[in-house]
Amino acid sequence: MFSRRLLAGSMAAGAAMLLGACGGGTGNTNTSPILVGITGPFTGAYADPGIAIRNAGELAISDINAAGGINGRKLQAVPEDDACDAQQGTQAAEKLLTEKIVAIVGGYCSGASIPESDILHRSGDLPFITAASSNPKFTEQGYDNVFRMVSRDDAEGPADVSFIKQFLKASRIAIMHDNTTYAKGLADSAKQAAQASGMTVTYFDAITPGQKDYTAALVKVGTGNPDALFYTGYYPEFGLLAKEYVSLSPSYKLDGDSADVDPSVIKVAGAALTNPGITITTLPTTEFIHNAKNDKFTSEYQSKYGGAPGDYSSYEYDGMMALAQALKNDGGKTDAKSLNAAIHAVKISDGITGSIAFDNKGDRPAPEFLAVHAVGNPPAFQPIAIRQNGTWVASS
Repeated sequence: MFSRRLLAGSMAAGAAMLLGACGGGTGNTNTSPILVGITGPFTGAYADPGIAIRNAGELAISDINAAGGINGRKLQAVPEDDACDAQQGTQAAEKLLTEKIVAIVGGYCSGASIPESDILHRSGDLPFITAASSNPKFTEQGYDNVFRMVSRDDAEGPADVSFIKQFLKASRIAIMHDNTTYAKGLADSAKQAAQASGMTVTYFDAITPGQKDYTAALVKVGTGNPDALFYTGYYPEFGLLAKEYVSLSPSYKLDGDSADVDPSVIKVAGAALTNPGITITTLPTTEFIHNAKNDKFTSEYQSKYGGAPGDYSSYEYDGMMALAQALKNDGGKTDAKSLNAAIHAVKISDGITGSIAFDNKGDRPAPEFLAVHAVGNPPAFQPIAIRQNGTWVASS
């Protein structure tokens, strides 16, 4: 980084010439890159959505820089793998701090993002805009430096349950999670919403991620005679559950959540996802957003990375744009206090994922929710219902 020092005596004239040549009459001109961390699972079971988040963040930075950057400075991505693990997430955040980042824009699993937010909070309140971590705790810690691009689990849980009750005609519901921070939080929210709506919860238990067979768990679910099973974990396990569900052909229906609609679930489940008893409820992830900006983003992403963006790629892209807007609005200041205030003040009316603004906790207004079903060969998801203003209506 270029650093100016006041020179004394005979060097004063040379210093003045140097300042003039750099166009900085105040001596504060800085052309070094602004470093932005990107965290997520770049290895392990959830690497596909993590890498897609990283790619989207880097693509956003490329677009920001092509448009002139921030007051003459370029943004530069500094990715760090957190593997969706709390300990590795802590280490990732600590390493990024040594790299002198000004903020993190990323995060997939709440179980890693929450510890990362603790490190940033304790180390000077550097901003953390998460693309996908939805556990309420992330923005309920009383921190001023946390922001979320997606809806919270305590908004998604009631929406999912209302679909299961209204569209799947279920009065008895089984709820299965995987004990991760995200899945358990969503399951708790769903259980509370189901009971409040008068539904009977016949089963509430966890499976262990990474196992090769969940048949016994599905059989156990069936002993309670539910009308539907709601699974709140991630796509690798949901894909396997879907295959075993089809093999067992139980009387109940199977519904997944927004972590299950990832394109990689098709690699796991294949044609099983087209079973009429299987649905997924989700927020509008990248493939279900239809506007010119998302079309342009998707085309650029495919051209650069040779494949479709992931579920939360558009939220990462918009999160990076929100950070850039905050930096521009505040004259390029990168100190944490100024930057947090500037992010809280961001208002973007035409983001890929809709209007972008944050409340005092760092949350956005909750988006719409969708229900999707897989059709075709190879399978592809299509919306079957949409929730607007609290009511589910069939998709046209």
